[in-house]
Amino acid sequence: MKVAFQQGLEGMADSLGQMGFEMIPLGQEQETDAVLYQQGIEVALRARPSKRGALLLNVHGLSTAETAQALRRRSNTQIF
Repeated sequence: MKVAFQQGLEGMADSLGQMGFEMIPLGQEQETDAVLYQQGIEVALRARPSKRGALLLNVHGLSTAETAQALRRRSNTQIF
């Protein structure tokens, strides 16, 4: 899964990269499956989505494990 990340989230991006996600700094002209941001959704909206669309995920207050789980589900809503 290709995941773009906002500046300032490099630490989380490194950890997610070690979990198997392909991390791309936001602003590169590549299709992405998800976009991680903390503030300023307008920056995240500039990402180039894949053909299936892109999950916009506000990671403020989320741990790396919680973020990875949301990426795998393509959703950040609680199931139960």
